[in-house]
Amino acid sequence: MTIDTEKKKKGEKRRILTALGFGFFIDSAEDQALPMLFPAIRTALGLDYAALSIIFNIRVIFQTFSGPLWGMAADRFSRKWILVIGTGLWGIWTMGTGLVTNYHQLLVVRVIACLGLGCLYPASFSMLADVFGPKHRGRAMGTISAIGMFGIVIGAFAFGELVGASGDGWRWAFILLGAASILSGVLIAILIKDPVRGSAEPELENLITEKKAEQFRFKLEDVKEVLRSKTVWVNFLQGVFLITPINALSAFFVTWLVDDRGIPESEAPLIFGGIVISLAIGSFVGGIVADWADGHWPNRGRVVVSQISTVLAFIPLYIMLTQKLELILIILVASIAGFFLDWTRRGVKQPLVQNVIRPELRATAMALTEFFQGAIASIVIILFGNFAVAQGLSQTLLILVCGFWAIAFLVAFLYYKVYPPEALKLRNEMSRRRDLILD
Repeated sequence: MTIDTEKKKKGEKRRILTALGFGFFIDSAEDQALPMLFPAIRTALGLDYAALSIIFNIRVIFQTFSGPLWGMAADRFSRKWILVIGTGLWGIWTMGTGLVTNYHQLLVVRVIACLGLGCLYPASFSMLADVFGPKHRGRAMGTISAIGMFGIVIGAFAFGELVGASGDGWRWAFILLGAASILSGVLIAILIKDPVRGSAEPELENLITEKKAEQFRFKLEDVKEVLRSKTVWVNFLQGVFLITPINALSAFFVTWLVDDRGIPESEAPLIFGGIVISLAIGSFVGGIVADWADGHWPNRGRVVVSQISTVLAFIPLYIMLTQKLELILIILVASIAGFFLDWTRRGVKQPLVQNVIRPELRATAMALTEFFQGAIASIVIILFGNFAVAQGLSQTLLILVCGFWAIAFLVAFLYYKVYPPEALKLRNEMSRRRDLILD
């Protein structure tokens, strides 16, 4: 590879990370806007825990439901323009959230807004796998996730200021988020050139072109291949027990601070934002550690990292939810848990799928994974909404977070059996494609 080619590839990686990073930054802030602003929205619209649970999780269900359609579209057409439409133009609906006057309007607008956001993860997941090779995918996913989480941090501080300044501060938060979402679509349109599918595979690097990739183009009937992957099914199963705790904390943590720990409404989002800094740093570090472990133990390194990080997150989460701690100790144990909370999702689960699924099916695989685990996790949390009304948030979170997290640790053992043969199968397929291209 020439020096000019190397510089060109590095520039392409920087542009894609910049554009997608900003998209994740805004998307993450928007994902957390409702739960972080719920105390203020609750006062303005007269809502309760059950209403929050329904709005938050129905929104997630519709977002994940649209994901497979976006995923198949991203595998078939230009991922760049899918992202421009889904993350850019759809920002209009986020702006509309700031104009609602009652519960039903809020529910409808949030559902429509999140139908578009279902495109971000599958299209980005597929695109990053065509820019970063198997040895660096954990770092890539961890980096993009960390950038997104800083959107939550900045959003938390901004939301706190807006709510503290005005009773309508939550409305301005959504209007500004929508405008920023439109800007992210503009950046993606300007900075990104859609990489060739399969161009980061070691066997195809510097050989595959857009024209040559046409012979491997996505076909609808190939989706069944994704569903035949045992690694993907383990991903589905473990994901349910990982995403449920993460979504439960996302939905209720700020309200838990206000209602169960007596933190003022204007300060609770700031505390949440500070803890997310630990989450963002941990996501980046987790990706690096998982890549390192995969380099030393290719068939089991990432899984070992998953199980170790799960244990290290479980302990402080259990302490936080079962002990009456002072605020400084809540922040400390929550930050320790947050540091390890996302290691499995970004550094392990997502690279494992990228390493067993063909390039032209990865957006679909990611979308189906998000749909399956996100929808089930959301239904579970909705069912626990009424339980929270009767039993309180601490008891509810203890079950949804610590109980489900322990099961996720046990499910990870299944990877040791199913992942190695499927990873080898993909490498053989890439070698076969190399031979076809060279003939």
